[in-house]
Amino acid sequence: MYCPAWNQGAVSCDGVTVPVDGLKKRTAWGGLKMRLKTCALCSTSLAILTLAAAPSFAQGQSATPPDPAVQAQESPADAEAGSVQTDGAVETGGQDAEQGIVVTGLRRSLQSAQNLKRNSEQQIDAIVAEDIGKLPDIAVSDTAARIPGIQVERSGGEATRVLVRGLDRDYYTTTYNGREIFTAETRSVALQDFPAGAIAAVEAFKTSSANLVEPGLAGLINVRSRRPFDFKGLEIAGSVWGVYPNQSRDFSPNANLLIANRWDTGIGEIGALINLSYTQLHYQDSIRRHGFFIANLAGGRAPDWPEIRYNEATRRRPSINGALQWRPSPGLEFYAEGLWQGYREEAEDRMWAQPLWGGTHSNVVFRDGTNAVESGTVVNPGAPGETWGFQGGTYRKTDTYQFAVGGSYDAGPLRISGDLARTDSTFNLETESVDYEINTNNYTVDYVIGSPGGPGPTLQVSGIDPANPAIYNYRGFYEDYLTAKGKDWQARLDFEYEPGFEFLPKIEWGVRYVDRNATSERGDRYWNFTARACCGGHAPIPLSAVPLDYRLFQSAFRGDNDKPFPRTWLAPTYNSIRKNLVELRQFNISQGTASRSNTVDDPERDPTRGFDINEKSYAAYAQLGFRFDVGFPVDGNLGVRAVKTKERIRGTVTAPGTAPTPVEFDNNYTDWLPNISFRAQFTPEFQLRFAATQTRTRPTFEQLNPALNLASPTPCSPGASDCVRRGTGGNPFLKPLTSNNYDASLEYYFARAGFASLAVFRRDMRGFITDTTFEYPDPDPVTGQPLLITGPVNTRKARIDGFEAQVSTFFDFDFVPQWAHGFGAQANVTYIDAKADFTLFQDAPTAANPTNEVTQRLRIPDVSKWTYNLVGMYEGGGFSARLSYNLRSRYPEGDLDQRDNNSGDPYTLQGSVRPTSRLDWSSSYAFNDNLTVFLDWTNILRNPFRSDIVRVNYRAGVMNGENEVFPLVYRFEESVVSGGVRFRF
Repeated sequence: MYCPAWNQGAVSCDGVTVPVDGLKKRTAWGGLKMRLKTCALCSTSLAILTLAAAPSFAQGQSATPPDPAVQAQESPADAEAGSVQTDGAVETGGQDAEQGIVVTGLRRSLQSAQNLKRNSEQQIDAIVAEDIGKLPDIAVSDTAARIPGIQVERSGGEATRVLVRGLDRDYYTTTYNGREIFTAETRSVALQDFPAGAIAAVEAFKTSSANLVEPGLAGLINVRSRRPFDFKGLEIAGSVWGVYPNQSRDFSPNANLLIANRWDTGIGEIGALINLSYTQLHYQDSIRRHGFFIANLAGGRAPDWPEIRYNEATRRRPSINGALQWRPSPGLEFYAEGLWQGYREEAEDRMWAQPLWGGTHSNVVFRDGTNAVESGTVVNPGAPGETWGFQGGTYRKTDTYQFAVGGSYDAGPLRISGDLARTDSTFNLETESVDYEINTNNYTVDYVIGSPGGPGPTLQVSGIDPANPAIYNYRGFYEDYLTAKGKDWQARLDFEYEPGFEFLPKIEWGVRYVDRNATSERGDRYWNFTARACCGGHAPIPLSAVPLDYRLFQSAFRGDNDKPFPRTWLAPTYNSIRKNLVELRQFNISQGTASRSNTVDDPERDPTRGFDINEKSYAAYAQLGFRFDVGFPVDGNLGVRAVKTKERIRGTVTAPGTAPTPVEFDNNYTDWLPNISFRAQFTPEFQLRFAATQTRTRPTFEQLNPALNLASPTPCSPGASDCVRRGTGGNPFLKPLTSNNYDASLEYYFARAGFASLAVFRRDMRGFITDTTFEYPDPDPVTGQPLLITGPVNTRKARIDGFEAQVSTFFDFDFVPQWAHGFGAQANVTYIDAKADFTLFQDAPTAANPTNEVTQRLRIPDVSKWTYNLVGMYEGGGFSARLSYNLRSRYPEGDLDQRDNNSGDPYTLQGSVRPTSRLDWSSSYAFNDNLTVFLDWTNILRNPFRSDIVRVNYRAGVMNGENEVFPLVYRFEESVVSGGVRFRF
C-alpha cells in the first residue's frame, strides 16, 4: 500500500498520524512520498515511525551507497534540526508510535542494521553501534567477523586479517564515510586500525553499482563515523575502560570522548563534532611450532627443528576525527571533516629453535602403520651452535591523515553533491634482532612431534640451565628498515535527477578523479658472528660481552597441558636494544663487517627493493533507476562506470659489475564496469534481489615494482638454447584482475527487529597474480639476450561460489511469554568454494616441458569452506548482554612452498589450519541515561590455533594427495577481559 504524501508536517497510515517536523523523505522511487509497508504487520513501521517521531532513527537508512556528501543520511538536506541521528539512541531513543516503547541498545542496533539492509540498493550487511563508543568489540576488524561472508585471522589479541567472501584486503576497497582510504603504499586500510569506540557502523557491500566508488573483486567495506547533525543538540559522551590480557598479565588503559553540538545562527545552522580515542594492549601469544619442512629423522620422517616462540608487543592506537557542518538554508549544506589515525607498536618477539637431528635417539614412537615419528628422546642433538634463537626489538609506526570538504544542493528534482579529499599516510618499520646460539649440545631433549590435529609439537630440554649466561654465544645482529608512503587527492561530483516518471524514478551521473602516489624504501643488513664453521666460523663471542641488559622474561603458556621447557631463557631487554643502537652498532663494527653499510647509521636503502609510483584515475558513470509492476513492484538500477587509469612506475635495475640503473614505465588502460540489479517485492515482508556486475582490482604497488636484480649474463653462442639472462623482480606490466559477479538473495522481514535471508553468489575471476618465471617484454640492454624474470604475472583464473544464510530476531512475539521478550538471537552460516589455477612443479624438465610446470586448480589459500556465527542476546531492565560464538572450518594456509625442483621428486608444502572457534561475551548495565558500566571478555574458550604442515606430490599434472601430514603450529592467543564505564550528558 502507499501512504499519502507529506501533510503539513505529518503523515497518516491506517489511522496512525505521525508528525515529521517538515521532513522530506526521499525514496528510491522518487517524488516526495514515502512507501510504507502494511502498518498492521509492522514489518517496516519502525523504520518510518521512528524517523518521524523521534530523531534517533536514521542510522544509515539510505537506499544509496555511501556518498561522502550524504554519509548516514538520505541527504544532508533531508533532515531538519535534530531530526536525524546516526547514534540512534541519542536523547530520546527510538520510539514505537503505537506502544510508546523506547528502543535503545541491542534492539535499536539490530533494527538499524536490518533497515539498512532492507532499503539499500546493493546487497549489504552491517553492524551498527548500540551506543556512542559501543560497537561490540575493541577493533573494527573484530566486529567485521560477525558479518556473514566475512572471515578473519587472529593473533595479538585482535583480528589481524579480514577476508570478504574468501579474498583479503588486496581484493576489496575500504572507505571511510564513503571516500577511499588506505595505509601507506597499500591500496586499502587495515580495519583493526579503526577503534570501535569511534565508529557508528561497519557496512559490507557485497555487490556494486555505478555510483559506488569502485569496489574490488570482493566488494567494499565502509566504516562510518558520526557528524554533528546526527545529534539534537549538545552531546558529551565517552568511555573509560581497562583491558587485562590473560597471558601478558599487564593492565592497559583505554578511553574515547565525543563532544558535539549544533546551533541556529544568523547564517544558518552550524554543527561541530570532535571524537578522540585511545586504545592500548600489551599482548603475548605463546607458540609451539615446527620449522616449515619435513626431513628424515630417527629412521622415519618428521619435522626436525621445533621452536618455542613468543610474539609479544605493546600496541597503541590514538585517533582523532572531527567534523563541521553548515546548513545555510534548507536544501543546501556544506561540511568539512578530518581524521588522524595513529598506530604504534613496540614488538619484542623471541624464539628458541631446537634441532633434533644427529645425536643418539631412543624411545622412538611411530604413528600406527607409518614411518611418521610421533615422539622420542635424543642425546647430544645437532652440533654446538645449531640451537639458536633471537630477541627482537621492533618498532612500527603509522600516521594516516584524511581531510575532506564538500557539500550538497537539493533543488527539488535535482540533487548535486561534491567532495574533495586529501589522504596522507606513512608507515615506518625499524626491526632490530639480536641472534644468539647455544655453545654446547651436551644435553638431552625429550620431544613430541605429535599427530595431525593433536596438541602439536613440544619438547623438554634437560642438562643445561637456560638462566646461565655461559651457554650463550653472540650469533649476529639483523636490522631491517622500511619507510612507505601513500598520498592522494580524490574529488567527486555526483548528480541525481528525478524526472517524475513512475517507470524512471531517477537518473544518476557523476565523475571522480584520483591522483595517487605510493613510494617505498627499504634496506637491511646483518652482522654474522656465528662460531659454526659452516656458516662463518667467527671466533666465539660470549653473549654477555655484548653491551645489553639481560633478563629471564615472563612465560605465557597458560592453560597449556603440554608446556615446553625451556619456557623462559636469558634474553636482552627491548629497551637496551632500541635505546642503545649506536653503542651496539659500534660493538658490531669492532667485531666484523656487516653484509652492507658497516656504519653506526641506519641501514642504507636497497635500490632494488624500492619504488615510486604515480597513478591517476578518471572515472565517469551513468545509472538509471527503474520501476515497474508485474502484480508486485519491481525496482532496480542499470548503469555503467568507466575508469581510465594512467600509471608512471619508477624503480631501479641492478646487475653484477654495473651501477644501479633507474627505469621508468607508463601504463594506460580503461575499465568498463557495467551493473544491473533488481528487487522484486512479492509482499511487504518478502523481497528477492538479483545483481550482475563486473568489478576489477588493480595489482598492488609492490607487485608493480619495476626494480630488477639481474644475474650475470649467461655465456652463449647464437642459437644456444640457454642464451638468456635471468633475474628477479616485480612486474610493471601487470593488468588489473577482473571478475564477473552474480548475486541473488531472498529476504524475509517478519518483525521490527527480525529477518531471515539466503544469499547465493558466484565470482568468475581472471588475471589472478602468481609468482613464476616469464620472459620480460624488453631484452637485456647489455647483451640483447631475452630476460627471464621470476616475479608476479597474470596467469590464473579463479572461481568463487557460495551462499550465506542468516536469521536475526528478538523474541518479542505475541505467542512468546512476556519474560522471554528480552531475549534475542542471531545466527548465520557461510559456505565458500574458492579455487584458482596454480602453476606448480611437475617433474624434471623435458624437451616437451622445459619450464617444468603444470597447472592445477586448487583451493585458494586462507579460505574456509564453512563459517558459523551464533549470538545470544538479552536486554531488559537496564541490563544488556551478548554471547557470541564463531567457528571457521579447516582451510589451507599461506602460499604453496614448492621444493626439489629438477630433482625428479618435486613436491609442495603448505600449511593447513584446523577448525578454529571462539567465544566472546559483552555486557553492560545502565544505572540511568547518563551512566553505564560494562564488562567484556574475549576468547573465553582459549582454544589454541592449530595448523599442520602438508606435503603433496604432483606427477604429470595429477595430484597424488596428502602423503605426509604433521602438526605445524600450536598457538595460544590472548584472552582479554575489559571493563569500564560509559557516560553521556
